[in-house]
Amino acid sequence: MTLPPSPQSPSSKSPSTDLSGSKTATKRGRPSLEEAQRLPARILEAGWEVLRDHGFEAFTFDRVARHAHIGKATIYTRFAGKREFLEALLAHKTIERRLEIMKLGVGLPIVEAFCIRAAAVIRVLHSAEGRMMERLVDWCDQEFGTDEVNYRQAMYADALVSISEEIREAARVQNLELVDPALAAGFWLEGLLVVREQSEVRFGAG
Repeated sequence: MTLPPSPQSPSSKSPSTDLSGSKTATKRGRPSLEEAQRLPARILEAGWEVLRDHGFEAFTFDRVARHAHIGKATIYTRFAGKREFLEALLAHKTIERRLEIMKLGVGLPIVEAFCIRAAAVIRVLHSAEGRMMERLVDWCDQEFGTDEVNYRQAMYADALVSISEEIREAARVQNLELVDPALAAGFWLEGLLVVREQSEVRFGAG
């Protein structure tokens, strides 16, 4: 979402002066453009904190507003309701996690890079944040999912596209001939899901 810039940049503001010549504090006006652009992410992070601290059943915009130190009306100007908010939060955390993973192994041979990333993905999936992310996906499917809308399937399809692009680009940079990046991405992702399932079985058994 692109917000209009504030009418006056911080550098152009000057303290007001009363008749006696003393300077008085300038009232805070509209947020700067940078602050306005960061606000949606700040609201989403506050929502993540609410889910972490209070659970999904206790999730409310009142709590999000308190965590973000804003008015509840500010949330509604950017998110029409709970569904839109949680969908945006799911996308926000997915992209954030993907960018962190894809920074690993940059410049290494493609096989080594994707081995490092695979290990990182498994660690994330078994972390407290990873488990909460899984709960968020399940919650969205339970509350808003339909026969036409399945959040987990959509995330899987989106991950395949992203991984395919990363493999294709890595192969191009390293002058490797790769016939079917999408197939390679599918094998890589399916392998991760199998490893996760097996590790969950072992963890549950222990």
